[in-house]
Amino acid sequence: MCLIFGILSRKDGEVSPFVNPMLNAFSYKPKKSWLVTPGAGCMFVKEVHPETQAPMGKLALGQISSEKPCLSLGDKLALLCEGRIYDDSPIKLLEEKYRGDLSEALGGTLGLLDGEYALAASDGSKIVVARDSLGRKPVFYDQNEEIIAFASEKKVLWGIGLRNVKPLRAGTLAFLGEDGIAIGETHKLGRIGIEINNLDTAVNEYERLLRIGVEKRLKDVERVGVLLSGGVDSCLLTQLVSEIAADRGIEVIAYTAGMPNAIDILYAERFAQELGLNHKVRRLELSEVESYLPQVIRVVEERDFVQIETGIGVYAAEEMAAQDGIKVIFSGQGPDELWGGYRWYPQVIAEEGYEGLLQRMWGDLERADIETFDRENKIAVAHGIEVIFPFADTQVVKFAMSVSPELKINSPQDNLGKRPHRELAERVGVPQEFAQRGKDAAQHGTGIHEVLDEIARRNGFDPDLVKRIGYQSEEVSSEKLASSSRYGYRYAAKGLWEVSDYIQLFLDTMAYRNNLLNRKERTVIENLMQKLSS
Repeated sequence: MCLIFGILSRKDGEVSPFVNPMLNAFSYKPKKSWLVTPGAGCMFVKEVHPETQAPMGKLALGQISSEKPCLSLGDKLALLCEGRIYDDSPIKLLEEKYRGDLSEALGGTLGLLDGEYALAASDGSKIVVARDSLGRKPVFYDQNEEIIAFASEKKVLWGIGLRNVKPLRAGTLAFLGEDGIAIGETHKLGRIGIEINNLDTAVNEYERLLRIGVEKRLKDVERVGVLLSGGVDSCLLTQLVSEIAADRGIEVIAYTAGMPNAIDILYAERFAQELGLNHKVRRLELSEVESYLPQVIRVVEERDFVQIETGIGVYAAEEMAAQDGIKVIFSGQGPDELWGGYRWYPQVIAEEGYEGLLQRMWGDLERADIETFDRENKIAVAHGIEVIFPFADTQVVKFAMSVSPELKINSPQDNLGKRPHRELAERVGVPQEFAQRGKDAAQHGTGIHEVLDEIARRNGFDPDLVKRIGYQSEEVSSEKLASSSRYGYRYAAKGLWEVSDYIQLFLDTMAYRNNLLNRKERTVIENLMQKLSS
């Protein structure tokens, strides 16, 4: 596991006063960190600790990991990497591409890499930061008149006074120089035309690519965890991981968390029994969910209801994994966007046709960086775990999006969807009751969604309070961080997907008290809290 950060002075000032606060702000408290600074025509790497005090000049980059950052070209270039790269060495490719223009060199390198990563490179005067084509590892940036900075977590930037923090989006590159930040798209995944119209062809190639995706993520590990919900996605993934891991002598432990009567726990336990899995379950009481809320909000760094409620079950499951010493965990995120799994997709077909469905699926995939991968990574990192997403392997994604949507969802009446995905699950040995299980959102499957209303009311938040202070969630932020809240609710039962304002207000106040959020959001919430206290 690795985290990265960096800071550049816009006025030739000393950046050392900012570095310790940045190191100390991460959710994960590292045993080892590295700092890269320029000097005497080259870059220097040294191990640092949170209490380190030393002059650093106008630029510094940090990497939280057991491995040193890479230097190249006579120590003139530095490269930091968060995540995994499965083929070529990025520093070797960067060295080959570099002709004096760092941004051009890194941009030319990214399209040659197979992996899930965020990279940062520097030549001592400027910094270039990039994110992989699907955005599977997070990075954020911001600036003011004095400094420009980036980090794997927002709170690292909030902690040094930057309060307009933005995510670097998938497939983009940020150039950080004294004049400011320039953003460019260099290797974004382009929309792919439909090439596959035969079910057997689709399933055969999907199996081949997915097996390769799992195999390369099972290198250099002795034990791994798997997040198991008992749905087709996590069951297929667990089946393949267990099969390949057994051949390599790798231990696999599955983890599930939810309310005592959660449907996910029921299915996950049955599947684990069928497979003979080492399976650990956490049944949460209402009081535990309430105690998790501020922790999850601090970790996911969002006020958004869906992000928080979805994160609670994952947080509890990975807490168990961390206690077991697990360092790598597999997540089944991705198939809903790739194979047509969301419950409102059939209704989209009925109203907008298959072309409309295709546009929705691409739109959802293109927002997976900020709606899914950012949250999942932050939760894992908080527990000292690296999370990986085999279903979002680049070759799997490219192939899946080339498959006809009519193979994925047969008709507007097909409420299961993901037909090639389900076919593959049965083919590799997932029992039918799991392979053909209907879609439940994570927060519904764990039972978390239903209890947040009670928790909010217990803390004094109800419809009357919302009316009294004139609260409207959109005044805090209009951005929705889930397809269900962006548009899905229009095609399905609204009660399942729309959040009550008083619950969102409860979460807003909690995020504010934890010193999270950007300046605009905090200003609006601060005014509301003054009304609450009056």
